Amino acid sequence: MTLPPPTSNLSQVCIIFVTNQILRFNMTAIEKIRQYIDNLEKGQTFSAKNLYHLASTDNVRQALGRLTQSGEITRVSRGVFIKPEQIKNIGEVLPSVHELTAMLAESAGENISIHGAEAARQLQLTTQVPMRSVYYTTGHSRKLKFGSHTIELRHMSPRKLQASQSITGKVIAALSYLGQESVTLETIQALQNKLSKEEFLKVTQELEHMPGWMANLFYQYQVRAHCE
Repeated sequence: MTLPPPTSNLSQVCIIFVTNQILRFNMTAIEKIRQYIDNLEKGQTFSAKNLYHLASTDNVRQALGRLTQSGEITRVSRGVFIKPEQIKNIGEVLPSVHELTAMLAESAGENISIHGAEAARQLQLTTQVPMRSVYYTTGHSRKLKFGSHTIELRHMSPRKLQASQSITGKVIAALSYLGQESVTLETIQALQNKLSKEEFLKVTQELEHMPGWMANLFYQYQVRAHCE
């Protein structure tokens, strides 16, 4: 008659089996995540949320930690990573601030909109490049550092932020940043030249959202254009 193995030996066998299964699962998760990253373009950003279909949250976090330590990826913010691009004599090249903030918004589940200084630059109402990029967010206010660049996020209520994301909101943000003393009829002319016909028409149809001085300036501009 064959006797069963001692209970202690059986327990050890079970522990070894379970441990090997966990290690095998974790290794499979890392391989899947590494394969996902290998298929990205150099310099491309991605969110940890993009990987949750490949493995559990804990396995994704552990895998990203290992890949960050090995230098295969760069962490730029909580849940946001970059597949680094190295250029000779320059070093690591980061994506644009716009791309980084877009990925940050997706990762954190926030809405993010540009500040007046950046709006004025994009509308070509100023040639000055802000020393640091300022954005409004529905999340908490904070500063993030990406390489040598700093992004400041300032909290704004969801209602106000939603309004600022329209073309009219962008114009209001830009002109408010420039200030009443600096905005003239020529500024409105520059805006019309920059915007499409449809966009400028939409702005002139939403003057009720503007401060009084700004709406009055658009009204004067329309009167002048009608008389010419």
